[in-house]
Amino acid sequence: MRPPRFSFGLETWIEQVVFGLDRIRFAAQRADYFEYLAVLIERAHGRLTVKSIFEQDARRYRMGTVRGRLSHRWARAYQMTGGDLYATWLGCFSLAELSLVRVAQLLGNRALTRTLSELADAITLVRQASGAALATLWSAALGLCVLLAMVMAVPLYTVPQLRRVFSAVPAEFHGVLTRSLFRFSELVQSNWAVALGLGVGVFCLLVWSLPNLTGRVRCRLDGWSVWRIYRSVQAVRFLALTTIVLAHQDSASTQLRTALAIQRVGGSPWLRWHLDAMLARVDAGMTGAHTFDTGVLDRDLYWFLCDMASAHGLAHALVLVRQRLKGRILGAIVVRARAMRWAVLLGCLAGLVGMALWHYAVIDELRRSLMFFYASQ
Repeated sequence: MRPPRFSFGLETWIEQVVFGLDRIRFAAQRADYFEYLAVLIERAHGRLTVKSIFEQDARRYRMGTVRGRLSHRWARAYQMTGGDLYATWLGCFSLAELSLVRVAQLLGNRALTRTLSELADAITLVRQASGAALATLWSAALGLCVLLAMVMAVPLYTVPQLRRVFSAVPAEFHGVLTRSLFRFSELVQSNWAVALGLGVGVFCLLVWSLPNLTGRVRCRLDGWSVWRIYRSVQAVRFLALTTIVLAHQDSASTQLRTALAIQRVGGSPWLRWHLDAMLARVDAGMTGAHTFDTGVLDRDLYWFLCDMASAHGLAHALVLVRQRLKGRILGAIVVRARAMRWAVLLGCLAGLVGMALWHYAVIDELRRSLMFFYASQ
């Protein structure tokens, strides 16, 4: 007897959900996995194929682990696609990374192992930059939440308590600070939903603008705040991937164009905007360091690239820039993130202290108003 048709649909849906979760969980292990594959393929000297590596991992890790399930899936897909790693890993890794792997696979095992190893370094570098920025900014977000909670506590707790304790004081005896606090409480209570929606909207707009906003406005924003941090992190990734393509090749316009076009696939609108500008420069005959003068790099880093390219050639200059990224630029990202964090934290602290002093002044004012009221009776 055939099982109901809906059971097959349910199994397929569950399988897709598990696969999606596995991809998310495995994303953090990409660098280690690429390095593992590069070393294993290089040292095996042909004794191990990529398919046998997938099958070996599937047996070792089994279906109860993320790597075991993905390896089992990759082993089947690798055979069905005729050994195409791009098609095998499609959906598991970014399209830019897969495009680099496809080009390297066509050039042979040596190019593949070198590309996998350099991809591991690039992913690690980007992770360090992103992690440094996020680790220093989360505390600023926490400070904003504390300030918001303090503001919401005014109409929900502090002002009702003040009204209850000093209920004997008539409104005409309230001082300037007391009336302003009560008006502020009424303003927050009547408009908190609008303010919260506006705040969430501004935050969502800010997050959306990081990978999507382009044009003249973005050119101005890229020198400020979180947009500058985002540009620095993306510059790390962009240069790392470009270096992989050009590091061991001639810097002819066709190869530079390939290095840029590969990253355009699956890139954010902001990155594609810069890549389109670079491709236009290449088509116009600008194949040196001036190709990268679109604003994707800080001026100091761009000038360093120009100097190194004039002395050593573009391919070697990108290698030197990548080495520079590992030191000074990562430190600069951390410094910018910390500066923004302290600016936000100090602003939140000033708001909290101001709110506390305001309440203390109102309490003292209400106490004196109560004394004047009783004295007038």
